[in-house]
Amino acid sequence: MAKNHSLRKNWQKLKRMKNFQEFYKIILYNFRDENLLKMALTHPSLNTKNSQNFNYERLEFLGDKVLSLVIGEYLMNKFPNENEGNLSKRHASLVAGATLAQIASKIDLPKMLILSFGEKKIGGNENKNNLENALEALIGAIYLDANFAEAQKFILNFWQEFLEKNILPPQDCISELQELIQANSKKLPQYFTEKKGGLDHQPIFISKLTIEGLKQEFFAEGNSKKEAQKNVAQIALDFLKNIN
Repeated sequence: MAKNHSLRKNWQKLKRMKNFQEFYKIILYNFRDENLLKMALTHPSLNTKNSQNFNYERLEFLGDKVLSLVIGEYLMNKFPNENEGNLSKRHASLVAGATLAQIASKIDLPKMLILSFGEKKIGGNENKNNLENALEALIGAIYLDANFAEAQKFILNFWQEFLEKNILPPQDCISELQELIQANSKKLPQYFTEKKGGLDHQPIFISKLTIEGLKQEFFAEGNSKKEAQKNVAQIALDFLKNIN
């Protein structure tokens, strides 16, 4: 019986390795440390007492920052005569959850996500928040496994379709708030976002927004970090418009 269990375990391992090799061909990158890739693909619903941090959340945090920097640098170089407001609009569109979810689907992330039985049962493989988070985690994993240049290459390659459109997106509340604040100050609004609770398949994040020179603090919730930040930006924007 123990032998059969061992054989099944080894077969599952070999099957996943085969999937990883196929995945490497899709993302055009081979991981040296496969554990980083596994971590980037592992949903928090698989947390245990012994592996609380073996999921994509920490890598997602890092990948978000790397993505923002790569896209920001690209836009600065591509649009040397464009003002900060328009650059912010383009940037917000390129790092938006909807964009990330589309790219995640194109590289077969839904098939690669490692989920708990419960999360898989409720369609976690197609959950846009999960795909967005895992894609950012994948970027963070590539950065740690190699370097900034490899992460940059991955981003510019798979964002190419969106980068080449060169269409200025409509104003979003985050960019509009930033423009409004920077018309009177050089300081950017500050967002502090953290997980508040919720279920594994529907987490709740709370975002606090502060504006230098304004004693008022703003709070909002969302089912992803980006959604919480968007919601709090809208609240702050409405407040500022009403007092002006």
